Amino acid sequence: MITGRLLFDVTKASRQKHKSGLARVSACLRREMSPLLGDRFIEVEWSERASCFKPRSRVRDFEIQCDDVFLTSELFCEYERPGFEAFLSSKACSSYVIFHDAIPLQHPEFTWPHSVQRHPSYMKMLSKFTGAFAVSQHSAILLEEYWEWLGFEYSPSVKSIQLGSDGFFLESSSPKTSFGKRPQVLIIAILEKRKGQDLALEACKILWDEGIEFDLHLVGRANPYFGKDIEKALKQAIRSGYPIHLYGQIEDTSLQTLLEKIDLTLFPTRAEGCGLPVLESLWRGIPTLCSGLASIKENARFGGCRLFEPENVESLASSLRGLVLDQNELQCLGNGIKTEILPRWRSTVEEILNYIKSESPSVVSVS
Repeated sequence: MITGRLLFDVTKASRQKHKSGLARVSACLRREMSPLLGDRFIEVEWSERASCFKPRSRVRDFEIQCDDVFLTSELFCEYERPGFEAFLSSKACSSYVIFHDAIPLQHPEFTWPHSVQRHPSYMKMLSKFTGAFAVSQHSAILLEEYWEWLGFEYSPSVKSIQLGSDGFFLESSSPKTSFGKRPQVLIIAILEKRKGQDLALEACKILWDEGIEFDLHLVGRANPYFGKDIEKALKQAIRSGYPIHLYGQIEDTSLQTLLEKIDLTLFPTRAEGCGLPVLESLWRGIPTLCSGLASIKENARFGGCRLFEPENVESLASSLRGLVLDQNELQCLGNGIKTEILPRWRSTVEEILNYIKSESPSVVSVS
């Protein structure tokens, strides 16, 4: 067990109403760490007034001890948390961070302006941590290359970890054995250019105009900067008679009901750190058609994934055509899901804690 405590950062997660990918990662880590560590797991929030972390629940005489471990999966910069860099530099305790991606630096053309502004400072501050956990091998390489480009003589350890597939629902599902006459295709993602719903709409229109019958469902709120045009185009397509179902943000219970009738998930993203919805789709026994990005290919080893050339509408249309026209092909893709080896969040947490133990044996151990 832990000789000190694990201080888990929930500064933003405790206030977020929408379930972004980052929020889901935070929630899943908390879900598994809390029962595993008991009262040694403490949720903390950054206090701007005190320039330090305070427990979310009242803990009398709380002070950070040298054998504590601080862990965050959030995004931050000195402007948002004045004094945070000084806290990290003080080495009051071991500190670890979950690193997601460098997309705001790589693709500022379709990233939230605030994220673009924050990310250089954020990625520099990561070098102040004891260690970093990247959500994919691809993200780990990007982080180390960025530090090398900055000319850092010293940088902390970076380890890639495998995120879990059992995020939304604890129980997995077997692949379907029968399908209706009209295949049901689903995209779960915030509406924005990065997630590629515009590419999906263009490809689907090609097939619908050929007379191919299937329905497209889209779940996710619209990005106020980069999603309004896509939302407008989708609504126009609905008015034109295309079989599109636009839901916006929905609760997990409603999503579970929707997933029961879905035959294929579509993930046409232009950039991704991990591709968590791909794993979650496989967990529900639903095969997926995805962009062949480096980070997505890492998850394709679990089966059930058909890859198409990123940002290539013709490649997407061709792959989708084969799956919605041939139920046997769709069935084979679903049967290829390697359910027995799909990763779980409990294993992710154990991997994190065991790695911390290997770096600081006196700090943490997992029994």
